[in-house]
Amino acid sequence: MGITLHPKLSSLMQRLLTAAVGMPILIGVCLWGALPFAVFTVLLALIGRSELQRAYAQREIYPNVLLTLLGALLPGGVFLLRPTLGVNGGGFVASLPLLLTLACVLIMASLWETAVASHTSKIHTGKNLAYGLLCGAYISLFGGIALLRVCSWHGPVGVLPRLDHGALLVLVTAACTMAGDSAAFFVGRRLGKHKLAEGLSQKKTTEGLLGGMAASLLIGGITGSLLLGSLTFGLLVGVLAGILGPLGDLFKSALKREIGIKDFGSLLPGHGGILDRFDSLLFTAPVVVLVVTTSGPWY
Repeated sequence: MGITLHPKLSSLMQRLLTAAVGMPILIGVCLWGALPFAVFTVLLALIGRSELQRAYAQREIYPNVLLTLLGALLPGGVFLLRPTLGVNGGGFVASLPLLLTLACVLIMASLWETAVASHTSKIHTGKNLAYGLLCGAYISLFGGIALLRVCSWHGPVGVLPRLDHGALLVLVTAACTMAGDSAAFFVGRRLGKHKLAEGLSQKKTTEGLLGGMAASLLIGGITGSLLLGSLTFGLLVGVLAGILGPLGDLFKSALKREIGIKDFGSLLPGHGGILDRFDSLLFTAPVVVLVVTTSGPWY
């Protein structure tokens, strides 16, 4: 159940109003602290999980609830396990507790599906587990956003040196990604002539893709210089957002086309559901984390 705006409002106006309300909330929670942001990210992941479960139920596919729940709770696990993940020290170390938890949940999910299959004539054990892994892995990408918030920045200092480095990294990455999304929408709507992926979306165009990449690069340079004191890193994030953001959008479109739905939800007027809004950031944030935690202060 989503927010309902006046039916006469155009789709564009709905997008702008939703962004005007949503962006201050995202920025405010991000600046509030790592714990509130982790809770907020888990909430987003849980809503996204619900959207996926409802969407697949329309096709009589029921992803294993334990696996999808594990994916949705991963952002909280990232926050709790951040010392063992090595994000504060600049390196990434695989967390044994996290891997053991995944193994235990997978065993429990298998036992659950086996128990269900033993009491029904319709056996979908493999399909439920497979789609549970797919949905759980997809939702777990929210953990990349949460992990970015607790990363340490070892580069130069921007105009707001007292702000938490992780918050600045989230803001730069989100700004590049959302700028690319918006520019692709407007450029494609006005100048788009060549279909980008006609089998997945009739509205996405090559012109929109190029416009979005240019906007991501521009915003990356600006925000990277101002917030992090690094034009180089800002441009790198812009490149990643310009490439990975559209890929995340196309992957979401492929899932929706397979299911046969227009949007995953209606929570955000003009955008759709949580997955429809955060699809690009889900693909961009984990790669930015990888760059920050493994590359050192070359930027």
